[in-house]
Amino acid sequence: MRSKSKAAWLLSTVLLALLITLPLAGCITSVSTAEETQAPEDRAADLEAQLLARVQYFRENATNLANLIHQGINNKRRDSGLQPLTWDQQLANIALSHSRDMAERDYFDHVSPEGEDFADRYEDYNYSKDTRVGNQVYVGGENLFLNNVVGSYTYDDLTGEVFEYRFNDLEELAQSTVDGWMDSPGHRENILTPFSREGIGIIVTDEGEVYITENFS
Repeated sequence: MRSKSKAAWLLSTVLLALLITLPLAGCITSVSTAEETQAPEDRAADLEAQLLARVQYFRENATNLANLIHQGINNKRRDSGLQPLTWDQQLANIALSHSRDMAERDYFDHVSPEGEDFADRYEDYNYSKDTRVGNQVYVGGENLFLNNVVGSYTYDDLTGEVFEYRFNDLEELAQSTVDGWMDSPGHRENILTPFSREGIGIIVTDEGEVYITENFS
């Protein structure tokens, strides 16, 4: 058996730029010699129940997860000499709507199937706040991350049958999201741009996928 891991918009006097970022993923494999005696159908039912319970836990704690990510982002900003971002609930609502749309329609992109980007979503919500630094106006930005409640799972290399899940906890999932963004130049640039506000919206699917949208202004 093997164990497998799942893994700025800046407006100035002369420039309008949209930063498009990409999902991150990783894979780690190792060998397990654990013996399994439970019947496959019973094991599958147990695993499904465990996954659904963990999904429900993350749904009930989505606000706590968003707060942990928010704290992690502000820690990175402080390390770079920047002021912390203030939580903006309207931005969080915009972010949540995009996470929900991606989850329900099974896509992962800054641009919706209708061609709308985060600037369009800001306009749909009548959101018009910005951050002014000297002669520059920072209007908005967006980061996306597709994470999972499952940190790793053990499976049969021949049949593909899953024997065991190892689930992420809230702190692990928040840390992997922040670290993933900071390791990606585009995401990092948004985080370290002198915005003053952010909101984070999180949706967890029945399969355990965690859609995370972070919006800035």
